[in-house]
Amino acid sequence: MILKLNGESKELVASEMALPELLNQLGFGERPVLVEHNGTALRQREHADTVVADGDQLEIILIVAGG
Repeated sequence: MILKLNGESKELVASEMALPELLNQLGFGERPVLVEHNGTALRQREHADTVVADGDQLEIILIVAGG
């Protein structure tokens, strides 16, 4: 599948994938992130039920704290 990830094309072997699996594959692991999937901001609890497929657009922002 080919995704638009933060404005850039990204090709993956799978035809679709659960969002948590994709986040792990991209190196985010359990770190807190904000995700917009096809223009819709997802709540953290929605990540587990979200499936990413060919042509989807994702914006992923890592949440960090600091001062």
